[in-house]
Amino acid sequence: MHAVPDPSLNDHHFARVAVVIVNWNGEHFLDACLASVLEQRPGPDRVIVVDNGSSDGSVPLLHARWPRVEVLEAGANLGFAAGNNLGIRHALAAGADYVLLLNNDAQLLPGALGELIGGLEEEGARVWASAPKILYRGSPGIIWSAGGRFDWWRGLSIHRGWGERDRGQYDQPELMGFASACCLLIRARVFSEVGFFDDGYFMYFEDSEFAARAARTGARVAYRPAARVLHDVQGSSEAGDDDGASPAAVYYFTRNRPRFISRNVRGPLRRFVAHAYVVGTRFVRMTQVALAGRAGEARLLGRGLLDGYLRHRTGQTYPSEAGGSRSSTRVS
Repeated sequence: MHAVPDPSLNDHHFARVAVVIVNWNGEHFLDACLASVLEQRPGPDRVIVVDNGSSDGSVPLLHARWPRVEVLEAGANLGFAAGNNLGIRHALAAGADYVLLLNNDAQLLPGALGELIGGLEEEGARVWASAPKILYRGSPGIIWSAGGRFDWWRGLSIHRGWGERDRGQYDQPELMGFASACCLLIRARVFSEVGFFDDGYFMYFEDSEFAARAARTGARVAYRPAARVLHDVQGSSEAGDDDGASPAAVYYFTRNRPRFISRNVRGPLRRFVAHAYVVGTRFVRMTQVALAGRAGEARLLGRGLLDGYLRHRTGQTYPSEAGGSRSSTRVS
């Protein structure tokens, strides 16, 4: 571990903010991500990078170029959920009041952290987290997420504004039911109230379940559109296919959705409909991709269904090492 906290990082002198970034072979993202964090004013009290057993030189780069960053070497690929849990526990032990979860392939634009802090402090106890407007790094005029909501009948969380051109249509602060953990500022006390991420998911749906648990306390998410983030979607979970979803994303999203539905969708009718929707649409998708010549994706969808519904597999079960960090895939 390399720990050199710098008290000069925090110039707001109120709540103590820790940033947690999970990294897996993301050396090429780290400079932009960390520079964007350390240039924030107000700045965080500490920045923690959890490295999930990278083999690309990430750890030497962090030690050599970012001495103010605390590096927690997991020694293995824990996945997004358990990697974040490791960093969150470290932040809480150091006395953090707020924890900012940030993907390694995301970049805070100037003033973002201050806006997110403002969301928590202005809204008070009725919000458990504060979320920004997230834009595609490669197309910053296109929205990736402007907050979100749950669709319980289909058994998933939905990113508002996904793929829309940013014309200011989501520029009003408001309270929401869900926001992605790609960039999310969370009150420290929430972890003692609802627990940590469920590492059985490994990646995908862990933030949805966490948000569902938090929502059951009656609290909401403060969406703060003046806080803007650029995101290299799926930059850390392998190269994508023709539709932009990586093989790991296809598998884990399919495998984890039944678990999310069974644990979080309330009411037997709605839960039955959600499960039926997943099975039906995944079989349709398998047929579509098979006919398009993408037999590998069809097999991943089938394996995800089997592992989710029949084998009840959890943790890392995809055959590659993907999953140190992740982005949401667009799946209906």
